[in-house]
Amino acid sequence: MDRKLRTLVTAVLIALPTGGCGSSNPYQGMTDQELYALGLQRYDRGNWDDAIHALDRLLLTFGGSDVAPEARLLLAHARFAKGDYLSARSDYQRFLDRYPGHQDAAVAALGICRSLAELSPNANRDQAYTNDALGICRNVVVDYASTPQAAEAAQISNTMRLKLAEHEYLAADFYFRRELFDSAIRYFEFVARLYPETEWAPKALLGIYRSNVAIGYDDLADEARQRLLQSYPDSPAAAEVRSDGPGA
Repeated sequence: MDRKLRTLVTAVLIALPTGGCGSSNPYQGMTDQELYALGLQRYDRGNWDDAIHALDRLLLTFGGSDVAPEARLLLAHARFAKGDYLSARSDYQRFLDRYPGHQDAAVAALGICRSLAELSPNANRDQAYTNDALGICRNVVVDYASTPQAAEAAQISNTMRLKLAEHEYLAADFYFRRELFDSAIRYFEFVARLYPETEWAPKALLGIYRSNVAIGYDDLADEARQRLLQSYPDSPAAAEVRSDGPGA
């Protein structure tokens, strides 16, 4: 919020009656400026529900207000802080849809990225939200390049890629432990090729090596072994594979 609006909000807060929120309809008679001031005050105090109620009232009653953009963004922040990430995502999106040229568009775009990342589950579960977060965060990096929001979105994007790599590795390991080696190899190969920069890639190559050894495909096992030693010579997986046979 810019300095001019913050000054206005401060003035409104001073003028607000202190007992207004105790009535059955605490917002009756309040102007858009007063509702925004109240919502901001409650937000700053960590009273997310009170902030949400005041800001919802403002947007319902004064949708065309000059402070509607700031109220919409603050509402999204309050819902995110409360942990209601689905609603926060929706409000950040509404902000972008209604005010695409606003100076805080990058903030809202990052809010969608962060909300989806928070919805991303553990690596052993379905990763639909993780994939959504990855795509949205990458868009933030491109659309708002050289901003702090783009830098944070890039970090989140990297975290989502790591989780996706882990998810595929866990699927491969599931098949490996059940001696379904052909299926395991397919998933291990997927990890090694699509996520080569992650810690899961050398582990996947080790999995390919061990799976082929189990099947009896010595030539393919040796090929996987060489890929591992050449691409990730200092990895724990490379140290393990060295103990299984002659050095590279």
